[in-house]
Amino acid sequence: MEEPKVELDDLEVNQERLKLNTNQLKNLRVYGSLNAGMIAGILGMDGWIGIGIYVAIFLIVSACLAIKMNFRVKEYFKSSYDAYYSGIGTDLLLFLMIWVIFHNLVNIL
Repeated sequence: MEEPKVELDDLEVNQERLKLNTNQLKNLRVYGSLNAGMIAGILGMDGWIGIGIYVAIFLIVSACLAIKMNFRVKEYFKSSYDAYYSGIGTDLLLFLMIWVIFHNLVNIL
């Protein structure tokens, strides 16, 4: 006897878990941006190469996140956009700040 197939949209969302997942994702993105800024600053990257490091780290974090969730993002977040692209703008500003600070500390001073 086959069980009826349940769509993910039909499931009730646990708001506490959704908030916890979102907070953990935010923390993960912040740590990724901090590390990318430190790497770019310490290595003395300038211009578009530094931005490329940010994009690479952002994509690596997104890929690791997808692998950890077995590519079933909708089970943990409301949309796949939230998991893969949320925070790209605010984290970019954090990256730029850390990049400039570390670049000045290591290569200028």
